Amino acid sequence: SESSSAELVFELLPYTNGAMRVALCAFAPVAVLAGNPIAKVLELLEGMRGKIVAEGEEEQATYEEYTGWCRKESKALKREVADAQAQVKELTATIEKATATIDELTEKTSDLAASITSAQNDLKDATAVREKEHQDYAAVAAELQEAIDTIERGIAVLEREMPKGSFMQLVKKSKAVKEVVMGLSAVVQSTAVDAGDSAQLTALLEDDSQGPESSILEVMGDMLEKAQKQKATADAAELQAAHDFSMMKATLESEMATRKAEKTDAKRELAVNQEEKATAEGDLEMAQKELSEDSKNLADVKSSCEERAHEWDVSMQSRAHEIEGLDKAAEILKETTGGAEKQSGYSFLQVEATVEAPQNVKDVTQHLVALAKRVHDRSIAMLAMRVRTAGSSGGDPFAKVKGLIEGMIGKLEAEAAEEAKAKAFCDKETKKTNAKIEKHKSTVADFSAKVDSAKARVAKLKEQVSILGKELKNIANDQAEATKIRNEQRAEFEEVEADYQNGLEGVGKALKVLRDYFGQSFVQAGQKGDTASSIIGILEVAESDFGRLLAEARETESSAAVEFEQMTEESKLATATKTADVKGKTAEIQRVEHSLSELLDDRDNEQEELDSVLEYLSKLNDQCVAKPEPYEERKRRRDVEMEGLKTALEILEGQAMALLSTGRRLRRVA
Repeated sequence: SESSSAELVFELLPYTNGAMRVALCAFAPVAVLAGNPIAKVLELLEGMRGKIVAEGEEEQATYEEYTGWCRKESKALKREVADAQAQVKELTATIEKATATIDELTEKTSDLAASITSAQNDLKDATAVREKEHQDYAAVAAELQEAIDTIERGIAVLEREMPKGSFMQLVKKSKAVKEVVMGLSAVVQSTAVDAGDSAQLTALLEDDSQGPESSILEVMGDMLEKAQKQKATADAAELQAAHDFSMMKATLESEMATRKAEKTDAKRELAVNQEEKATAEGDLEMAQKELSEDSKNLADVKSSCEERAHEWDVSMQSRAHEIEGLDKAAEILKETTGGAEKQSGYSFLQVEATVEAPQNVKDVTQHLVALAKRVHDRSIAMLAMRVRTAGSSGGDPFAKVKGLIEGMIGKLEAEAAEEAKAKAFCDKETKKTNAKIEKHKSTVADFSAKVDSAKARVAKLKEQVSILGKELKNIANDQAEATKIRNEQRAEFEEVEADYQNGLEGVGKALKVLRDYFGQSFVQAGQKGDTASSIIGILEVAESDFGRLLAEARETESSAAVEFEQMTEESKLATATKTADVKGKTAEIQRVEHSLSELLDDRDNEQEELDSVLEYLSKLNDQCVAKPEPYEERKRRRDVEMEGLKTALEILEGQAMALLSTGRRLRRVA
């Protein structure tokens, strides 16, 4: 009836707005909306047209927003794909470079180890040879020194005792001469004395027919001179050999120190490159995985956007056809119904009022009205009005109402599927973006830790270089001081040597004068001869002391010279080692500082990527999270609507079956 239709319109008006209210009013019966029926039809067509246009504008705004998102998302994903491709290329190059460097450093380390081993073996062999040479020298020097001491004592004793008698008599009577003979016998058996001199001395000791007094002294003097020369030659040779060995040892040790420093640097650089390669390989695997995911996401976004664009084109064409049909219908009504309307009091809407809606349609309508009130959805309110109209318009009301409800269910299912797809995309993107953020944060933290470690390493190396510089300065100062002291010792020795040499020569000349002057008269000189003999004895002791002091001074000088040479070589070795260490640490400082610069750049780049991903997450949250109504609430409301619509279908279908059964019974009765 007209009153029930009016009540339904006014009951649903609070849950509608805009074009929906216009459409509801267009369905009102003539008793409520009085006026010309043709005009009302035209008004209805115009309202439908406005509703279609408004829906199109709303869909246009939604589509433009979606296409804007497509452009931004595609641009962002393309940038991510390009960045991932560049990262894969860069990491691949880093791995190739690190691999080549590792091979080179491995070979270099092996060569340095072989060189160090070779130098160690050379030093070991040279040390063994040097020890054998020194042992031989020590044995020869000891024999020569013993021979020199024996000959010197023998000459002194014979020169003192010869005036007292013949040599053979003295051998029998003088204990001192006997000791001289025994000592000379040991000398002639020594391998350090010339074989010819030994034979000649032996012959003289056994036969004094040729005047042994003068001959023995001459032979002993010649032997003494030769032994002293041999000793001096052996000392010089030993000193030179010790010097040569020290130089060779210093050279080998310096070479080994340099090689060891180079090996340490190579092993350190090898470890750095191995770590860089391992890190790059791990990053490459992740970058390739991200590239694959970004490429797939880009393809999915492209496919989804193209599909949405196709749907938009279809929707626009469909809406254009609808508007075209409405405009054409309105134009026909305006052109063809003007006279008929004047000749007849016929009212289309009055005809509508005479049709009574079936009870099941009324029940469905009331169910939909209650559902619209519960969920506050204007589309459900509009559906209730359409169901009411369809039930009162004649024809097959069940089919019309069922079609309207099923259409609404299909629309809600499509919306649910679209929102579920959008939510799945949002969840996936949010999860992936949060994972990227955590990865970038972890990478930034890792780079920061490496930066701090590199800075600490540079500071430590600079401190070590500073300490080594001070040590080198101390070594140079100590060497300069030692050189000064050595020069002073050398000058003092030369002065002492000259004094001892002069004293020795002076005593020797005095002894010669005294011996020449007194000659054989020592025995007949009585007290005077004893005094002269005492003087000569004192001079002989003085001569022996001068000789001993001169030998000790020369020995001390030789030892001081050897010690100075050794200290000098040790200083050179320490200087070379520390200089090589300074060079290696300085090179490492440059290398670490270069690595530090790269780490800072990498950290800045990683921070920029993190900021970019954070910005993208913010936009993603605006799209996926910042909605007036959460997805869960929209899903719950839609589920309620779909359940209500399905209930309406059950109501409709249940009463339709009841009517069908009633009709069959009536036919059987008839």
